[in-house]
Amino acid sequence: MDNNDNISLSSMMNEKEIKNKKISFISAIFIVIGSCIGSGIFLKAGSILSNSWYSLPLAIVTWILSSFAVVCMALSLVEVAKKNTGNLSMIGWVKDLSSRFMYKTCKNFMFYIYIPLAFFFMPIYALQTIQDALASFGFANNFNTSVDWLIWGIIGLAISLWFIFVSGISVKAGNIQNWIITVVKFLPLLIITILGFYVAKVTQPEVLISPDQTKYSYTSFTSLSPGIGFFISFAAIFFSFDGFYYSLGIRTEMKQPKRSPFVLVLGLSIVTIIYLIIAISMTVAYPKSGQFSAFITFLQENKLGWLAGVTNLFIAIGIIGIVNNLAMWSSRLAEELIQNRELPFAHKYIYKLNENKPIIGTIYTAVITIFLCVIFTLIGGLTYLPNSYLDESGKSLYDGIGYFGMARLLGFADLMGNWTSIFAFSYIIVAIIGRLIKRKNDINNSEKFKYFVPCAIISIFLVSSSLILQTIAPFVDLFLLVLKENQQYDIIVSRVMIIVVFVIFLIFMIVPTIFDYDSKYAKKIYKNIAIK
Repeated sequence: MDNNDNISLSSMMNEKEIKNKKISFISAIFIVIGSCIGSGIFLKAGSILSNSWYSLPLAIVTWILSSFAVVCMALSLVEVAKKNTGNLSMIGWVKDLSSRFMYKTCKNFMFYIYIPLAFFFMPIYALQTIQDALASFGFANNFNTSVDWLIWGIIGLAISLWFIFVSGISVKAGNIQNWIITVVKFLPLLIITILGFYVAKVTQPEVLISPDQTKYSYTSFTSLSPGIGFFISFAAIFFSFDGFYYSLGIRTEMKQPKRSPFVLVLGLSIVTIIYLIIAISMTVAYPKSGQFSAFITFLQENKLGWLAGVTNLFIAIGIIGIVNNLAMWSSRLAEELIQNRELPFAHKYIYKLNENKPIIGTIYTAVITIFLCVIFTLIGGLTYLPNSYLDESGKSLYDGIGYFGMARLLGFADLMGNWTSIFAFSYIIVAIIGRLIKRKNDINNSEKFKYFVPCAIISIFLVSSSLILQTIAPFVDLFLLVLKENQQYDIIVSRVMIIVVFVIFLIFMIVPTIFDYDSKYAKKIYKNIAIK
């Protein structure tokens, strides 16, 4: 056998090895499903009912219309995502269809804010749910120390790093983990659905048709009118779909990357159907609360605490699945940004990138995750308010007696995660608007989707209106707080901090973008390279 035969055989083996690593069409759909479904859906039914002033018809209409908007958005993205063939996902859509400034802010937000924040609070929420499971099983759900927050924080960081290095480097490993986790996360969905309709049939609870006028109050934006709550609820439901775009961040790993837009449509449609069934089940079972905790209480009162524990445990695994899928995307996103010379020190590593094993991108992701997770854990566990996670007696639900560290950490995670989905969906709408404007001059009809225009207009109107209301809500809430005397200190601080975080996010998104345009350092390094 001569050298040419050896080279040919080696090449064929490499091609076969690479082909085996590619994600199938069905696996890609499962990634969309696995990236969306966590614990959010179990928490949304209660908030939607509350925002609807406990009017069952209004709550159901909210779910149906918001689901329709999500499907329209998915259909719009068929055309939006068609031309972008890399792993940038929504960042690439904004890059292709909007201004350079908007692209830079999107890149800064997703890589420096969204991704490390998700690796911070997703594992924390998973661990919180495990604590709930332990309590349901009758075990202690804390370590009974003053540093519980630090112990859980270290465990959470270890979970993120596991997936960053395993799924980030090997998409095959990430795909296997996603299949296992997605199958597991269907179990609590099935349990709650059956239980919801069973409770509704047995108890036959009283249902409100008209909004409960006793909900009126000038202490918060949603308490001013059920109409305001109606549109704000749209945003809450949209956010339960957050993460669907991870699947388009691994297009180079797909066997059929050209079909990836249709992966979104099918995946989001399946998730929409699941969410509708779950929401209706939880709403009809407890039309005056819709709270997931009501189901747990029902199980415990009927000596089925073990089932409540199993349900919480499976939900925790489902949340961890989102971390897995984010890890698959983030390392490949980092490598493509390095290739485009968009990250610090890119010029040192640009020729060391490996498409099949994105080790450099994984290291970039791990470094920024470790740095920010350590900072957030210290700030949250030591300084933030614990009030959202205290019982009626003032005891922490997730700490030993006399300790509040974990409650503080969970409250801080809520604070930092408050704006992430708002910005993410805002950039998606920016991309859809950009395509709507540019398609007039696009003479290539093969790139056009027949129903893009009506779907784009519907999704832009419904999503944008809800995002705008969701954005101004904290400012209105703070203003209403000023009008009322003798407000509690913790309420004032929490509402002020939401706005402070919003401003900090904007600064970290915009200031580096402005500096990037005038950077002599960048021009010196890349003087012979056209920065696109």
